[in-house]
Amino acid sequence: MQKDTKFLIGAFVFTLLIIVGLAFLVSAKGKKNAEIPTTPVSGIESAPDNYDLGDVTIKGGIVTREYEIKNTSGRDMELKKIATSCMCTTASVKVGDKETNFFGMEMSGDGNPLVNVKVKNGDTAKVTIRFDPAAHGPEGVGPFDRVVSLYFDSGIKELTFKGVVVK
Repeated sequence: MQKDTKFLIGAFVFTLLIIVGLAFLVSAKGKKNAEIPTTPVSGIESAPDNYDLGDVTIKGGIVTREYEIKNTSGRDMELKKIATSCMCTTASVKVGDKETNFFGMEMSGDGNPLVNVKVKNGDTAKVTIRFDPAAHGPEGVGPFDRVVSLYFDSGIKELTFKGVVVK
C-alpha cells in the first residue's frame, strides 16, 4: 500500500510540473507577441512602397527585389520581427553590417523569432524580398498580391508587390 501511495504522489507531482511548464511556455510566447504593436508605424519611409512585377514565368526561378527604408521619426527604432503574407515569399533586412535571416509566413501558430535590430534615426536599411512563383505548384498561375510586414517597436510598416504568374 505504501508503494502505491508513493507512486501516486510521484505521478501527481510529475503531472503538475508538466502543466506548470506548458503554462509558462504559452505565457512567454504571448508576452513576446504582446510587445509588438500592429498599428501603422510613423517615421519609416520606403522607396518604393510597391513593386509591380508584371508577368512572372512559373519556371523562371526566384524573383528578388529590394526596398530601401529610412527612419525619419526623430528617434531610434527597433525592428522586432519580419513576416510575409504567403509561403512563396521570404524577406530579410540589412542595417549597416547587421543582416537578418530570411523569414516567411508565420504558420500554424508558430511565430517567427524576434530579430531586435536597431534602426537609428536617419539610418537607411535594405529590405530584400524573394518570391518563388513555383511555390504553389503548376496550378499556381494567375494574379498575386503579397505583403512583407516589418514590425517595429512602435508599429508596423508594410511593403507590397504584385504581378501575374504565367506558364
